[in-house]
Amino acid sequence: MSNPLVSKKWLLARMYEPNMVIVDCRFQLGAPEAGKTAYAESHIPGAIYLDLESDLSAPVSEHGGRHPLPDPDTLAERLSQAGINNDSVVVAYDDQGGLNASRLWLLLRWLGHDQVYVMDEGFSAWQQNGYPVTTDQHVVIPSSFQPVVRGELIADVEDVRSAIGSPGVLLVDSREAPRYLGQTEPIDAKAGHIPSAINAFWKNNLNAEGKWTSEEQRRTSLSEVIDALDAGREVIVYCGSGVSACPNIVALHSLGYSNVRLYAGSWSDWISYSENPVAVGDK
Repeated sequence: MSNPLVSKKWLLARMYEPNMVIVDCRFQLGAPEAGKTAYAESHIPGAIYLDLESDLSAPVSEHGGRHPLPDPDTLAERLSQAGINNDSVVVAYDDQGGLNASRLWLLLRWLGHDQVYVMDEGFSAWQQNGYPVTTDQHVVIPSSFQPVVRGELIADVEDVRSAIGSPGVLLVDSREAPRYLGQTEPIDAKAGHIPSAINAFWKNNLNAEGKWTSEEQRRTSLSEVIDALDAGREVIVYCGSGVSACPNIVALHSLGYSNVRLYAGSWSDWISYSENPVAVGDK
């Protein structure tokens, strides 16, 4: 399968296969224990829990953003402890429209693992449709995950500095428009965006019920990005901290576009360098 998105029914039919690993990625900014609590209260049978901050990010430092990219070997060890190996089929879910599940999808692909998918709609839809849930804690048998890092999937601050205004590169800001425009900034110390970046809000890939939109609708919402890719331009996607950019990358992959890089540190890393320029409005 090349499409990174799978349906609830697809997972239901395969959830007990021996090489299947289901990962609950629910997380709530500002309430770091909320995801673990939700998992303990109810989750998909057999699912294990991975936390955005303690498992899927490195500790915060001066640079690297609010959710720094984890060390590859440290992440590989955590995946091994979670029972994931190089032959595992991994399906990630959350209750945030694929926000955190897409982060795990990106990280696994970064470590060379392609058999990873994001479940459409999330846990609440799974439960509301009468699919099985449990409070049982899955007994995990540790495995061995050997990373083969694909450095070409990640961009750093130097790559982005070089990309500003470059005719061969398109920068894509995945945050909501008011943050991109610099009209408001509820999280980071500075408002605005990286100069020359366009805005493609990640939630435009979802409908009002939180389900991923049709392929045609995704093509429409990402048309400017797709035009750049079709023209042979490189695309670097960022957001506030390297999380909400990931659903945009998943959406592009679902449409057949893989020449996309994540600026892992994103806006929160960019503004940690005082010399980096900041744009506001539609500049």
